[in-house]
Amino acid sequence: MNKHSVFPYDLPPASSTTGDAETASRPVNRKTGIVASIVLAVLGLLTFFTPISVGVGMAYLLTAGLMVYGISQTVAFFRAPKEARSGWTLVNGIMLLLFSGFTLWSGLSGVYGTLQMIASLSYVAGFLTIAAGISQISTFFALQRASGSGWIMASGILNLLLSLVILANPVASWFTLTSVWGIYLTVSGIALFAESLSGRRACHS
Repeated sequence: MNKHSVFPYDLPPASSTTGDAETASRPVNRKTGIVASIVLAVLGLLTFFTPISVGVGMAYLLTAGLMVYGISQTVAFFRAPKEARSGWTLVNGIMLLLFSGFTLWSGLSGVYGTLQMIASLSYVAGFLTIAAGISQISTFFALQRASGSGWIMASGILNLLLSLVILANPVASWFTLTSVWGIYLTVSGIALFAESLSGRRACHS
């Protein structure tokens, strides 16, 4: 026991214990970052160089997801107590089931059906983008004097323009957006890889 200590027992400094834990966890985090960056870059390159295959696969996954969501909405309506049931939940579930079922059926019927499925999803995305743009513009008029409201207006206008592009040529827009996602994933993977390497060098130094 240290004679000059106020407490009867000496405790190790908290900073040294915390520092050792952080140092031990850094290599694991860097390895995870490197692995994640490689996965992102590979996915981005595959998406960019094979936009048709990835775009078709995404269309099937989204349509299947809509069907699962429609089933869950319908089941949730019947499982809820009678006094807590909402007719909109049942209508939403049935509409999603009909849309996804017809879209999947047409997509599996042939190449032309697949293009129809992609066009249907693009139209849905276009109308959702219109709704988002209108909502942002109305928010701008409600918050004109607030700081940063100009960015809300700009975002709303860009969403309206994007919706016009999507609705004008839905199939081409779908594959174009797929290529854009490929570029985004590739750049994100490269940035994460560089960040992970720089952190490792800083740790060794």
